[in-house]
Amino acid sequence: MTSHVEQAIAARIARVRAEEERKRKQREELAAARAAGVGRRHAQKLYRQAHAQSQTPEDPMPAALRSIHCPACRCERVARLVATVVVSRNPHNVMHCTADDCGLQWLVRAERPRTAPVAA
Repeated sequence: MTSHVEQAIAARIARVRAEEERKRKQREELAAARAAGVGRRHAQKLYRQAHAQSQTPEDPMPAALRSIHCPACRCERVARLVATVVVSRNPHNVMHCTADDCGLQWLVRAERPRTAPVAA
């Protein structure tokens, strides 16, 4: 025979296990919904990109060329600014090495204009 205290403890353990199981199922359902939503958004993004009209089919102006250190060539090379993207709310420039044997594309954090210090 079990005592009243042991029955209360067993009931409490059963409630905690049931709550943990309910939370685990809820996490699994949310993860599945999140994965489906991310997949759907990604598919929509790819569809929009594939069917979007390119705004500028020609190469960027020569002013987009700059001398920068290429990680693949391991030296200073002329690189072309291909695009500007935002990664984690920070702007980055997509650079393309113009060396014939390289052709690497990489991200460089965009230079932000500096504000003048405030005079006190």
